[in-house]
Amino acid sequence: MFAGLDTMSSLLDVVPTTFLLSFLSLGVSFYVLSPVFATPKQTAWILTAISSAVMSIASLPFLWDYLSSGGSVRHVRTLPAFAVTTNRFFQAYLAADLTFGMMYYRSRISLLEGWIHHTTYIFVVELAIRRSWAHIFCLCGSMEIPTFILGITILYPRLRSNVLFAVSFFMTRISLHVVLAISYLFKDNRTHATGGSYVPSMLLAGIFPLHAMWFTGCIKGFIRRARQKAACQPPPIVELNTIPGAPNASIAARPAKPSVEPAFPPAPLSRLHRIRLSAYHRRQHLKKAFRSLRTLRFDFLDSPLTKRVLPSGSITAYFPRRETVFDYVGLGRTMTPQPMEDFTARVASRSPSAH
Repeated sequence: MFAGLDTMSSLLDVVPTTFLLSFLSLGVSFYVLSPVFATPKQTAWILTAISSAVMSIASLPFLWDYLSSGGSVRHVRTLPAFAVTTNRFFQAYLAADLTFGMMYYRSRISLLEGWIHHTTYIFVVELAIRRSWAHIFCLCGSMEIPTFILGITILYPRLRSNVLFAVSFFMTRISLHVVLAISYLFKDNRTHATGGSYVPSMLLAGIFPLHAMWFTGCIKGFIRRARQKAACQPPPIVELNTIPGAPNASIAARPAKPSVEPAFPPAPLSRLHRIRLSAYHRRQHLKKAFRSLRTLRFDFLDSPLTKRVLPSGSITAYFPRRETVFDYVGLGRTMTPQPMEDFTARVASRSPSAH
């Protein structure tokens, strides 16, 4: 495909065709994909996601040369045909993003990160092509990897990973950026890679503050989300085991599940606890009543046959009072319910053993 591109003059002659084809391809891709994504933010990131994917893939041969040589910029191949075509594609993206942004997502094109950034990079890429530094720009294209990660997660939010984005950003746009800026300062590297010029190193140093500002915003986002999560975290719920004889009667504290609601104890847990506690007390009262009945029965059977007289009070003690029955059917005046303790006390007092 690039067999006829032997000299820089021939590469510059083919600029209109490469730029135009890239611009048209991006435009068609935008019109095809824009109906799929509803929000203006997603629409604004369609071209950026495509461009960052292309630049990340195109940077792999140059990144491989750099890493396989132990981080030597002198051993990065120039590959002029491929490098210049990749540079022209990036120029077309910058122009297309501004063009379609004015028509479809004007509010998403800011002054610094939109107009100034894109216009500056159009001239930087043009300078790289004309000074035979296109391979350097392609090597720096690996810094588009975090942009692709961010773009694809904006288009498909379920794939979002803040940690992956932050790690890739630090490795490429911070660490690699600083290393490359320093590497192109050395004389041997400048002689083989830049023709002795300091311009690539100066450009990298000038662009670094913008990357540092973006990374600072990323870290502040992590801190802000952590504080919001901590503010929404309810205090620990302390469960008191009030049932005697339970396996674990100590105080158990455990943190509640995170919630965006105010920090209140969960209603289902307290209701269940009350039900269990009420059922336990009812069982205890029934056990006391049955023990009293058993005592009355055994005392009655153990007595001589001639003395087996069941006191009337011991039988009526197990029936509710007349006022309680009248109140239950609605024929009596309102009275305070008798506690179960009074009932068991009356049973015990009227049993034969008590006499």
